[in-house]
Amino acid sequence: MLSVPRKILEKIAFLMIFTLVFLGIYFSRTDLTFFEGTYVREDGLLEWLTVIALLVGIIMNIYRARILSPFRSSRFIFGLYFMAFVFLFGLGEEISWGQRIIQSFSDFQVPEFFMKYNSQHEMNLHNLQFGGTKINKLIFGTFLGIIVVFYFLILPFLYKKVEKVKKLVDSFALPLPRGYHIIAYISLAILAEFISGGKKGEILEFGGCWIVLLMCFEPANRHIFSRQLKER
Repeated sequence: MLSVPRKILEKIAFLMIFTLVFLGIYFSRTDLTFFEGTYVREDGLLEWLTVIALLVGIIMNIYRARILSPFRSSRFIFGLYFMAFVFLFGLGEEISWGQRIIQSFSDFQVPEFFMKYNSQHEMNLHNLQFGGTKINKLIFGTFLGIIVVFYFLILPFLYKKVEKVKKLVDSFALPLPRGYHIIAYISLAILAEFISGGKKGEILEFGGCWIVLLMCFEPANRHIFSRQLKER
């Protein structure tokens, strides 16, 4: 039987995600100027909600690493810190590593490298462009898409069927999606196709970060993050 979110925080978060996604579809089709200029703009509502999800992900994984370090192997703790790093990298990219925050308090100038090769003249990697090659499309689009498909669709199947994969996943503290996380991500990808204009990526970033956070919050292999499971 397909599981459903049970905790109230999960239910509220999923409601928020898909309410804002549907609003995004509506605004993109009725008022594209408002959608692109306000709804998904830089430093707008969705960007800061994405930042919140990434920040919570960092805190959650560091907290787990600290409380579980007496009970788990160094590999397990490394896995938690690695997940925290992934959230940190996403956070840094989302806010251009604090560029606009710093510029609001000083006359900080973007390094020449980013002025030359960043399509938005921002201090981040995902907007880099070398000749006709866009890093955002190649790495943060195609490559990341392959990882998401593997992680959400293939890895859970291997986890159930192959004992070595199960042990490896659990030993590195990798959180696995439940059925409703998978359905949520597939739904997000489908709904994003109904976004008009060229800003559907912002909707995917917002929804994707929150769904990954919720997966970490209540993964299918939740038992491995319990202090009652004492393994070294």
